[in-house]
Order: sequence, then C-alpha cells, then structure tokens
Amino acid sequence: MPNKRKICITTDCVCDLPDEMLRDNDIDIVYFYIETDTGRFRDRSEITAQNIFEYLKNGGKKSVTGAPPSEEFVEVFSKKLESCDEVIHIATGSLISASVANSKAAVEQMGSLGERVHVFDSGHLSTGIGHIVLKAAEMVNNGVNDSSRILTELEKTRNMVSTTFIADSADYLYRNGKVSKAIQIICSMFNIHPVLAMKNGHLGLKSIQIGNYEKSALRYVRKELKDKNVKADRLFITHAGCTANDIKLIKKEVNRIMKFDSVIVTKASATVSGNSGPRTFGVLYVKDE
Repeated sequence: MPNKRKICITTDCVCDLPDEMLRDNDIDIVYFYIETDTGRFRDRSEITAQNIFEYLKNGGKKSVTGAPPSEEFVEVFSKKLESCDEVIHIATGSLISASVANSKAAVEQMGSLGERVHVFDSGHLSTGIGHIVLKAAEMVNNGVNDSSRILTELEKTRNMVSTTFIADSADYLYRNGKVSKAIQIICSMFNIHPVLAMKNGHLGLKSIQIGNYEKSALRYVRKELKDKNVKADRLFITHAGCTANDIKLIKKEVNRIMKFDSVIVTKASATVSGNSGPRTFGVLYVKDE
C-alpha cells in the first residue's frame, strides 16, 4: 500500500492558476458559480470570462457570482482525505467572498474528520491567491509535514502579496455595485481607467489612469513594478479579454523594467472577470522581504 502524502493543498477556482500548474502540484480546486438569466454555471469548467462578456454584450442582465455551498467543500475535502493525512484549503478572501465561511461550515459538518482540514483565509483573489497556493505546494513538495509551520509561512506570504488590476472602464464595476453611477459616468467621459487593489482583505480603488488605454496600461505596469521590492522568481500577468497585442505590450514593458525567473500569463476566471470587464489585467507578485 503506497504511503499517504502527509498534507494536501486545495483551493478555489478563483486562484486562476493554469491547469498544468495545478496538476503538477496535485492541487484540487473547488468551483464557484455564475448565475445568469439562462441558468447557473460552474466557473472554469462550464463558463468562461469570454462567455460572460458575450452574454452581457448581447443584452444579458443577470450575472451573479457565488462561492460553492458547504456540501461541495465537504465532498472535495472528504475525497482528498482518502489519500492525505491533512488538507490545507486556501480560500478566497473572507471580506470579498463566502468561501471561507462555507468551507469552515463544511469542516464543522465533517465532525472528527474535519479536524484534519485547515481553512486558510488568503485575503486575496485571482493569482494573488495563486502565489499563496504555490508557496504551500512548494513547502509540501520539499517535504514539510507540519501543517502549523506551513500555515505560519502562508500568513507571512499573505502580507507580502501584491494583488492589483487595471480595468478598461468602470462599466462592469458599476454593474456589480462596486462604484456609483456618478463615478461610472465620470470615468466614461474622461477616459479614466480604474486601478483596483486588495488591501487588508478589501478590494478597493487604488488609483486611476487617464487617457489612451495602451499608455495607461504601461503606466500602471511601471507604477506597480519600478523601484519596488519585488521577488524576482515569479510574476503573473492575469487578464480578462485582453488582446494578443495587449499581452505582448504588457510583457515587453515588464521585461524592460525587471527580469523575472518566470512571467506567467493566465486568464482570469469568470468570477473575477464578470466584476471588472474586458481588457482588465493585473501584474501580481510577491514583495521581497
């Protein structure tokens, strides 16, 4: 009988990590849902960001995102515990999602089995979560068998992750109640591109860029990376509906400013994209200590 892995990592599909990266690190994901006029769909496996954009462009009205119910967390955790001694679930930030609450409810429902599941509040979304997930996987892959030690390191990493995005417009933010109608109108009139950031678990407006989208995108990249203490091992460029030329431009600017061991382009989940709109992207990294 094969030896059990001591600790396994699970996370939400909102982590936006590529399938290959999840597979290589034996990371299972729990799926969020998008509810529209036409039905309820499982993010990532049944609906994409592009599907959401086309649906809304063609007159769709309803687009509500939600964390999975506790029963689905129970199912994932129970299955994982068949091959692991413990599970660490790295969840979307509790101040922007019900994932932490629902996964903790699942742990309670599991009774004594739930004592082997540890829910970690990432305080982030998208590949901001992804950085934390990969830190946990790296420790497990390096033979760390102490869950408390891993969780302590994840708390440190959480404080060092930078999660920011620039949106092409404020239209989707207004649609989802993130900004007022007045702000949406002003952004539209003056070609203002909002920059959003996670801070202390909250997602809020960090700054703005004004004018041409391409020039604004490059200014955002420079502001986020230049003269900052950034770990050079990995950078995610995570986007929703950016063109191939957009990505080429962004990558070129990133490489001009700083040399990373790995620059990974990922697509944002429908959950993330539906709140920000097309031609949204972020440069997400871990700060150097």
